[in-house]
Amino acid sequence: MDISSLLSPSDDLSPANTAPSPRSRPSLNGTNSESSISTSASGRKTPVTMATPRRHSAHPIDREIPDIVMDDAASGQEKEGAEPLSEEGQLLKARKARPYQYTTHTNYIDLLRDAFLTAPANDKRRTLAKVRQARNDMSQLFPMDENRWLEWIDDEQSQAETIDERLEVMDLCTRAVTDQVASVKLFKAYADFVEAQHIFATSAAASGNVTMAEYKDLFSLETVVDTYRQGAEATAHDIANSRLLWDKYLDLVMQDLAAAPSDTKIQRVYDMFLARLGTPHSSIEETWAAFSQFVTQYDNAHYEKTMVKFNKIYSAAAAKNSDREVYEFPLRREMNANKTPTEEETRIWAEYLEWETSQPKKKLDEAMACALYERCLLRLGQAAKVWEDYVFFLLEKCHNSMPKVISVLQRATRACPWSGTLWSQQIIALEKGFKSFEEVSEVKHKATKTELLDLGGQEELLKVNIAWCGFLRRRAFERNAAEEDLDMAEMGIGEAVTESEHGQFPDPDYRLHRIQINFYTEAKKFDRARTIWKDLSKKKGISYEYWLRYYSWELAYGTKEAAGNILKRAIQIKGLDWPEKILDVWKTHVEDFGSITEVESMLVKHRRFAMDVAMRRAIEQEQYAQQVPAEAEPVQQAEVEARPKASSKRPRSDADADAEESHPTPKKAKPELGSLPDSSATADANTTTAQQPVKRDREHLTIICRNLPENTPEVRIRQFFRDCGDINSLKFVDGVATVEFDSRDGVLAAQTKDGKLFEGQAIEITVGTGTTLYVTNFPPVADETYLRSLFAPFGDIVDIRFPSLKYNTNRRFCYIQFSTPEAAQRATSMEGTQLGEKENLIARISAPEKKQQRANPTAEGRELFIRSIDFKITEDDIRTLFSQYGTVEKVRFLPGQRPGTHRGTGFLVFDTKEAADASLELNGHTLNGRNLDVSIAQVKGAIAAAAAKPVASTTLVDRTAGDASAPNFQAIKTKTLGIMNLADTVNEARLRTLFEPYGSLRKVTLRPDHAGALVEFDNVADAGKASLALEGTDIDGQKIEIGDLETLMKRKPERKVTKGFVSQKQQQRFVPAVVARPGQATKRRGLGFSGAMSKKTTEKGEGEKTEAKGGKSNEDFKRMFLKGE
Repeated sequence: MDISSLLSPSDDLSPANTAPSPRSRPSLNGTNSESSISTSASGRKTPVTMATPRRHSAHPIDREIPDIVMDDAASGQEKEGAEPLSEEGQLLKARKARPYQYTTHTNYIDLLRDAFLTAPANDKRRTLAKVRQARNDMSQLFPMDENRWLEWIDDEQSQAETIDERLEVMDLCTRAVTDQVASVKLFKAYADFVEAQHIFATSAAASGNVTMAEYKDLFSLETVVDTYRQGAEATAHDIANSRLLWDKYLDLVMQDLAAAPSDTKIQRVYDMFLARLGTPHSSIEETWAAFSQFVTQYDNAHYEKTMVKFNKIYSAAAAKNSDREVYEFPLRREMNANKTPTEEETRIWAEYLEWETSQPKKKLDEAMACALYERCLLRLGQAAKVWEDYVFFLLEKCHNSMPKVISVLQRATRACPWSGTLWSQQIIALEKGFKSFEEVSEVKHKATKTELLDLGGQEELLKVNIAWCGFLRRRAFERNAAEEDLDMAEMGIGEAVTESEHGQFPDPDYRLHRIQINFYTEAKKFDRARTIWKDLSKKKGISYEYWLRYYSWELAYGTKEAAGNILKRAIQIKGLDWPEKILDVWKTHVEDFGSITEVESMLVKHRRFAMDVAMRRAIEQEQYAQQVPAEAEPVQQAEVEARPKASSKRPRSDADADAEESHPTPKKAKPELGSLPDSSATADANTTTAQQPVKRDREHLTIICRNLPENTPEVRIRQFFRDCGDINSLKFVDGVATVEFDSRDGVLAAQTKDGKLFEGQAIEITVGTGTTLYVTNFPPVADETYLRSLFAPFGDIVDIRFPSLKYNTNRRFCYIQFSTPEAAQRATSMEGTQLGEKENLIARISAPEKKQQRANPTAEGRELFIRSIDFKITEDDIRTLFSQYGTVEKVRFLPGQRPGTHRGTGFLVFDTKEAADASLELNGHTLNGRNLDVSIAQVKGAIAAAAAKPVASTTLVDRTAGDASAPNFQAIKTKTLGIMNLADTVNEARLRTLFEPYGSLRKVTLRPDHAGALVEFDNVADAGKASLALEGTDIDGQKIEIGDLETLMKRKPERKVTKGFVSQKQQQRFVPAVVARPGQATKRRGLGFSGAMSKKTTEKGEGEKTEAKGGKSNEDFKRMFLKGE
């Protein structure tokens, strides 16, 4: 999420808050990343002390904050006759009208800073004062990023002349390192400034300036050293940049030691090296060399003993540093090349953090992981997901981390005030940390007051209310709770429930109601709790879960008879989503607690109800079965793969039987009626055998919004449509936005906004049906740029989507979405256009509901299998020969080892079965001196394997007859490049086009399982040239990396992320794995499968065999293979 498009932060940074006194400086906490440097006003001579960090924000304001969107005020016209405002006046007015929009502050500051930089010397101070005020206003509302703090410090330092002005700069540096606790640049700027003041004060005092005596004491050498020390300790785990502070700190300490050596100073240096050599950092080898020199100079008598002792520490840290270089190097490259984070940098951060935090418990370095999160947040400070991951990492894997968790959450909610997860977690953390009621209520008030939670949808606001109500309930029943605490909890929970019932974001799972029920239950007010249960039946009456929860509560706190009556009532509800479950629970209840008469009556009614439910299920299944064939229409997806998959109706061959023996296919058990949860579940089950449902119907769930202002931020559009429903995706191009909802209801609600004003302009809304084009059969080398230029003349293109090749490398189609249905319809005129040697383009309006399984010519008897073809015969020759019997749809020869050759075997497809049968007359026909063998295609033995297995993704060149043997593995490795970070939409043809200019290729193999590919050249030199020239080349938005085979094999498959991190909605898609139940039958296994045996027994047996036969071990064979023997 881009901070520039957000509108308002949390209340603790309100403009009405009073800025802290610049003389009150927080200190650096060596054990907490929330570090800063401080000096008290009364103790200027005490350079830096250790204390608890302080936040630079005051209490929230009492007045209501204006609505986050103030369009009328921002766009209002000037009074008639008034002078037109200057650019500065316009920005100032916009900032006052919309104080919670980030860009209004940044634009205003940038304008004032430009005026300051270009102002004459006599006007510098006046313009600087205006910039200073604007920056103070912004820093109270938003976290300042690293670069803006550096600009601020630089500007103030350039005009600081008096002692007070220099002290103000020092206070500003303190605020900066408090706000961005992991910034090496800010600590370095702070320390450099203190050192410069020390030099200035020393020089002034030496020249006889009496007024500088006190100033010299404030900026003594000890102050300089201590400032560097605290900066070095705060950033010690920054692998890439910590040396900038630590090396300078070491130089100052060594200068002091050289001037006046002592055992205490020597021990201090030993301690410094001990800590530094145990911490991974980029210059660890230089640190080791410096330590060796230090020991030689000051403790040469014990040199060998000392170096052996410290070598263990150094080796462990160096190994850790080496493990992280695979992430540090590309990360450093991206950060040096781009001022702002790119998608590639975001991806690297995500992978790096996942690797760092997923280490086993014994190898996990908590300090390194926390430092990595802090470094990431310097670049991605507005990514709520990073903050959430950071917090949950601390909770899960760091012991006694509650103080740090609270501190991190305070910064997180300031940076991402729209995240309900962060606000709710802060409420929970404060409660866990035994904070006062006032502190917790203040946080809740900040979270909800600015209405920024609305940007995240209903879940974000509910998370905060659930955490708040849970806190009130638990507090009301503590041992020392007062009566007013009970009343306050009842009132607070009631307000939250009322807001949920009447607000725009209802609670579909009635979680707040359940908290209220639990509250009244603990308070022994059962009648009130029961009333809530009854009222909920009006909205949740068809949910079996509701009735089971109601029943369980009544059984626990009411009577058994009343609990049974709840189940009786539930059974009689028409449209209940899972009546079978209620029937089973009711039967168990009566059997457990009922009399003989009640049991008998229950069995009669249970049988009748069960028959009714079974009839309902049967009718639903029949209705659904009738719908499926009605929806099946001609297939729209053309055949673009090298070979269609074999039909399941083919005769069973010996090869098929063997394959099933080796890899048995699990058979689905027929579900019993009583186990069906609802009719939709039955429909889903039928779908797997009849027709797969459309997983994501973009074509019917998208609306097109026109006439929007061109510079409108996407978040503003999301906010405009937020009350219509959950938004899956949004794209905005040239004043036209396409918004995809997750349900049909969202589309219907969005249509009601047609003609309404947006930023003063009347918008036009239409449904996006018919705007997406399904395109296939284009040349294999075609990429997004090629297709965009091909279809651009027909209208504005909103998006082009390619399929993933992760599970099928032969897929070649895409979806092109236009801004209007008319443009998409015009684009269908490209249908049939010949783009390559054989490709006739297919371009049709996408209609997922009409999709069906691809027709199989083999199953329909339209495909011929032809053998004994002369190697000089071409596909066109075969097409010409067989076309006398009917229309030939396709001819394909099985490719030979050399490019452009074939194996003398091929397949031919007619448009009708009758034509295929008639063409059998050519069986035995002589063509170029060879008698053709023509038959209806059947899958049998090796032919089946050749026909069903695609061969296009790997192509080999022919070897010369002079080759005595295949090259050894080491020789192949030197000619093979491992292509990493390759998008799973890139096919083999595009890779060949990219690499062939650098030399002839022997083989190209796609490896989407490792997010890359293998490219083997004919010679080593060509591979080297390609590696140097193509490193970092951008393909489909990803910069490829080039390495060797081993590096590629260590890579994991590509993971789809947003801004580098998985969203919460994606996290909820995980489902529990299937587990075996006791007594459950297992799959039948064929030959070659045996029961499990212990590892110990197996190893022992293998060892005995090896010794008995005296044969070679696995290691022996491995060495022989690598040597090429």
